[in-house]
Amino acid sequence: MNMATNEKTTHKNQLESLGFDSFINEEVSILNTLNEKRMTELMSYSKSFLDKVFPLEQGSHQDVSSYVIYYKHLLAFFPDGRKSGLVTPNQFVALSGHKNEPTSIVLKNDGFHVELIFNKNGSRGIKDIAGIDDIQLETTKAIFGTAAAANDDNLNNSKRWFSMIRSDDELVMDSAGNQLCRCVDVEKAFTDKDGKDYQIA
Repeated sequence: MNMATNEKTTHKNQLESLGFDSFINEEVSILNTLNEKRMTELMSYSKSFLDKVFPLEQGSHQDVSSYVIYYKHLLAFFPDGRKSGLVTPNQFVALSGHKNEPTSIVLKNDGFHVELIFNKNGSRGIKDIAGIDDIQLETTKAIFGTAAAANDDNLNNSKRWFSMIRSDDELVMDSAGNQLCRCVDVEKAFTDKDGKDYQIA
């Protein structure tokens, strides 16, 4: 009896001993664990991106427990009470919500915006030290991760929002199997550092 036959026999015995319903529950539990691991990795990678593009004067975005706006400056607070601003303070351009507890903050680099969205009750935010539920990038691309992306000129160069932190069931593919950007179709409203409306074209 070869290894493949042994594995099939083992799986069959598992089904018979556990019952199909219990077996499915066990499989779903395993998948959930794998998905959670993947989301943790995505969050870590996304915060590494923040460290590269929007570095703090001290520390890492990985370890920040909260973000607040003090006058016109973004401050990142750490669990031990330390705080830090951005190396380049003017990269912080807008927010939504209250300065002491923003629902999102908007950073800008090279003409493109990045939004950190906070929701401590969200599916991702509830597990993140800073309550980050999503990090969205402003982009002109609609196709990612394939050769087709290089030819995606998007003739009108309109910008859309791309989520860096997404689960497998949020991915959208076209008929050719290309990964599409899942555009955020809700209207976004922000306030700038002076308390005025901040428009993102």
